[in-house]
Amino acid sequence: MGAGPTFVRLLVVLLLSGLLGQRQGSVPTQAGQKAATGEPSEVAILSQQIQDLTTSVPPELAAYALLRVVELKGVSQPEQQRQLVEQAYMLAGQSSYPVRLIAASGMNDTRATYLSEALTQGLDTLSLRTKAVSAMLKIDPERARDMFQELRPLALSRRSCSDSMLDDPAAYYISAGEVYKKGFNQDEQAKGLPEEFLESVFRDVNQASEVGPAADLLRTLQFDPEMLARAEGAFARSLSGIRGDYRSFAATQGNLTRNVTRLAQMPGRASRALLEATRTYVVANESGAVCEDNAQSSTMGLNGSASSSNVGAFAALNQVLEKNSIAPISAADVKPGQLVTVSESKTQDYWQSPAVTPLLAQIRSLRSGDKDSPQWQEAASNLLISLREWIDSSTEPSDEDFYIEKTALYSQMLSLTPADSPVYDEALNEYISFLSEVPLSDDVQIYRLWNIQNLVRRSRMNRGNGEVARQKMDSAIEDAPSPSISLYGYLLELEGMQRTAFGRGYASRF
Repeated sequence: MGAGPTFVRLLVVLLLSGLLGQRQGSVPTQAGQKAATGEPSEVAILSQQIQDLTTSVPPELAAYALLRVVELKGVSQPEQQRQLVEQAYMLAGQSSYPVRLIAASGMNDTRATYLSEALTQGLDTLSLRTKAVSAMLKIDPERARDMFQELRPLALSRRSCSDSMLDDPAAYYISAGEVYKKGFNQDEQAKGLPEEFLESVFRDVNQASEVGPAADLLRTLQFDPEMLARAEGAFARSLSGIRGDYRSFAATQGNLTRNVTRLAQMPGRASRALLEATRTYVVANESGAVCEDNAQSSTMGLNGSASSSNVGAFAALNQVLEKNSIAPISAADVKPGQLVTVSESKTQDYWQSPAVTPLLAQIRSLRSGDKDSPQWQEAASNLLISLREWIDSSTEPSDEDFYIEKTALYSQMLSLTPADSPVYDEALNEYISFLSEVPLSDDVQIYRLWNIQNLVRRSRMNRGNGEVARQKMDSAIEDAPSPSISLYGYLLELEGMQRTAFGRGYASRF
């Protein structure tokens, strides 16, 4: 990182203090600094460093960083902001993941659940581009609408019972609501363009994975009676044709039935057409091909919805249906027409191989005992040696699994080791060195970025080891040879700088 952000900021502050006579501890404005000295502000310097680094990191991280610079007001001119948002939108298309994925089953310790966690960063194309739309709405609403239109139609997959991951297009529907509310001027509103736009959004719902977030959007927006009829009518017609993806149906139907039930309790909401379409949708999917593991359990769905394998899951909806003189859903209605046997999972539980089992046992042993004792320090040092020497990824089913397990062990070791232990410094440096290496394969990249983000976040959230650990972490991040680590560090620094200047409005997004 060269001189590092701390050195540059100190130099600028000293220069400005001498020229402007700043009171110690005051926060100068960017405009004031430029007017008095012609020199760029601390924020401008740091923002430029971030922009420079985006050419050396994966495109999805570059897009994320540029959008954060705009969000944190790292650049002040609208045209600069526009350029960065446009650049981020373009880079987002190079992400390895078109849409966020969520694990289809419970929270087992598997590759699917780790991937689901790694994608919470929002580094998929859809998440990044909808963030770009939100940013552009503040600069140029018409361009924001065009950017949103480029996302359509959504490229979603129909999932089978053997799939371990499901699409989560929630970001799209959140963005649609923002465009509806903020993307049209008064003349366009008078012509009914927002209503046409939103009706088209509900009309285009065509996958079970979309049903839950679309229902969320329908419930949260405020409509006049005419618009309500159009939106609910379009959504009802879409529901009538969605079949054949029981995995996604089981994960999202709870959102649908819960939202429709709540709408029915609001005066003037939930038309009869929507209630009938909801009933038809549920019955058609429950009485079709059903995944065997869903039918045999009451496992919670991804979005908090219970498995719909029995009619009790629809008790609240049935009350609403009966109140509107619509036949309730009976046990016969939801009897599966076919039970689909689930093939063996493509991923396995972790910590099973002969190579990793003893490493996990060593980690567990470090959780107890006197951490100041020579015996504990020796055990920690031995574990670090073992971890360092574990370099053969073929001991695990895939490069991804090896990477996930090894980074998890390094992370746990940092959490367990006191910051004043010599082992802590060694473990931290080795972990950063491991994260700085070129990934074993493209599939590993998302896990690498996730672990880097978690490491940088630890520098601000480490309560257990206190200030000593935080200072060591900051220093190690600043000296890291990886542009990705440096970039995350700079973003966190910019966030802290703006929070100091403007207050709590700049909450952490890490």
